[in-house]
Amino acid sequence: MFWQSNKFNVEKKLVLVSGASQGLGYALAKEIFAAGADVVIVARRESKLKEAVAEIETVRVNADQKLSYATADLAVAASAQRVIDDLGRAPDVLLCCAGSSIPKLFLDVTTEELDAGIDINYKTALYLAHAGMKAMAAAKKPEHDRHIIFFSSVVHFYSLIGYSQYSPLKSALRSLADCLRQECIPYDIKVVVVFPGNFQSEGYEIEETTKPEITKKIEGSSVAIPSDECARIILKGLRAGNQMITTDFIGMVLYSAMLSGSPRSSYLVQTFFGILIAIVGPLWSLIVNRDIKTFYDKKAAAPIEAEPAAEADTDGVEPVKTAE
Repeated sequence: MFWQSNKFNVEKKLVLVSGASQGLGYALAKEIFAAGADVVIVARRESKLKEAVAEIETVRVNADQKLSYATADLAVAASAQRVIDDLGRAPDVLLCCAGSSIPKLFLDVTTEELDAGIDINYKTALYLAHAGMKAMAAAKKPEHDRHIIFFSSVVHFYSLIGYSQYSPLKSALRSLADCLRQECIPYDIKVVVVFPGNFQSEGYEIEETTKPEITKKIEGSSVAIPSDECARIILKGLRAGNQMITTDFIGMVLYSAMLSGSPRSSYLVQTFFGILIAIVGPLWSLIVNRDIKTFYDKKAAAPIEAEPAAEADTDGVEPVKTAE
């Protein structure tokens, strides 16, 4: 029936996944290859890509499926263009998964880390989508829909202390998607934004080493789900035809407070939560602001301790955090 149809059938389609050597990007590439797609994974480190390809190969379903990798720094426009050119044909699906977060207080973030946030969390998606969309637009229009899929974060819906290096760039991806969603209409390209909550990955452990205690307190005790489970939730949303996808309840609730002009996935439910948040939001802000003031009072009274540094890595998908 109509509401049961698969609106994201990737069998025999060419799918390119960035940030796919580990984390959520890897999990998505594996699930999509298992669904019969031709898959190209992209990251910076060749050794990690080779390991990922070997693992993904184990779920092959058709002898004629193609699986390969490309080593590239997608924050460089020429590298992103080369990856698309080397495909040999226009991709059917682009998943712009690469990203990384270094959660710190704004005054503790270095300018190098700020620059890395722009490169990893925005430029990698911007340049890949630009090159990919040009190839799609120039190719003969197929009978099936094509997709450009951006990976934002739940913290886009509720930016909080500690994510100044990360959250603004994830917000930029939603704005970019809203622009491209209109420009892609003539080419039958669907533009999707995914807003994952907590999920387990290599980057998740790195984030925890620099994350301020006040950030952890405001986020609450949200449990990080396995990357493969998160991937399956995302694919379920894609197959349902959703263009704004969250992976947990809190994400859906927070999205309801920021509907804007983007597509809805559930009009009545999101309208209800939007009204509810409009009522209780000011109270929540008072509680959060009180906790932040207490944190800074204690910080001023305590000896200064240097936070450990963390190296940003575009090879995996960032662990994105909910604001529970």
